[in-house]
Amino acid sequence: MKFPGSKLLQQWDLSVRPLSLEDLFRSCKEIGLTGLAELRLPNTVGLIFYYLGGEVNALYREGSVAYNGQAALDHLRTRALGPVGTISVYELPLDMAHLLRGITARKKVPDAPRNAEELDDLLRRLESAEHTGTLEVHAKEGAGMFLIVRGRLSNVYWETPEGVIFEKGEARAKLTAALRRGVPSIFLGDFSRETWKSRTEVTAPTRHRLDRQDAAEEPLPRQEAALGEQVLADLVGRLPRLLQCFLFEMTTGAVLARVGTALPETELDSLVQRIPPVTTFLRNQTWGLAEGDRLDYIELSTPRVSVLVAIIPEVLEAIAVVVDPKEPVGLATSALRQAAAEYASRLGPLRQRVPV
Repeated sequence: MKFPGSKLLQQWDLSVRPLSLEDLFRSCKEIGLTGLAELRLPNTVGLIFYYLGGEVNALYREGSVAYNGQAALDHLRTRALGPVGTISVYELPLDMAHLLRGITARKKVPDAPRNAEELDDLLRRLESAEHTGTLEVHAKEGAGMFLIVRGRLSNVYWETPEGVIFEKGEARAKLTAALRRGVPSIFLGDFSRETWKSRTEVTAPTRHRLDRQDAAEEPLPRQEAALGEQVLADLVGRLPRLLQCFLFEMTTGAVLARVGTALPETELDSLVQRIPPVTTFLRNQTWGLAEGDRLDYIELSTPRVSVLVAIIPEVLEAIAVVVDPKEPVGLATSALRQAAAEYASRLGPLRQRVPV
């Protein structure tokens, strides 16, 4: 399986260069892989998904029988690599890998769109349903993938059979052109926040999930939530006119932690709910620029509130604060940026910690 936008990092032909599973696991961890390892063996296909060097999911198919999750990992663990087959390691874009961690169902779309108008109609229906997940398009001219968050397009990838990758507007144009030449196969993937949380455990390169069957599971999602709440609580203490602050994911818009009283008016609450998608949209407008030129801070003002957002690009998350307009913006900005930096510095070691 080839994901549009992926980059081939390494490939082994087992008939030429023998390789053990331990060697594969060690290689993926040492490079901190965010992507997947694909194993094509006689009558067997296996996929191991990685995020920041740790296994987060797996698929395993032997003949007509398929397994996923821990069952797939268990079967891979007992599989010996013979002299026939290939192993490929792919890097995935971070936003795509983030969504793929939470994909729970992938099904073929009946009555696939035959032209750009029908594809636009499908995307409008997904927007109305506030769908979060992926939409894959497979055609003779290549393959594409839409990343969708709450019905809005987060990104689009298109890859030609020669391996040339296009993104965003160029990818959409290539995909539209392919629709004119035939009816593609289209698959819709559903994102589950609960599944995503269950797959957030990322271990250091010296350990992997296949070695930890008897180890107690670390409550990493709870520890991350506690860290987020603590950083937000400290922020509240520094800003006396703060009405509300929250931590959210850039790719899904999900709120990870929130501190502050409920906003007094429905209109203000509605404004706050729009902050995650607006932040993601604005950040995406600077895609393709050097990292130092990409958006990392947003300030919005209305007659009744000021909204400040600090983006944490290394984890695709952001902290937003809603303050009374009388709060000095300079003070709020300084406190927010400091909170974001503290959260990022404490989150990294937490995710890399190896359980004992």
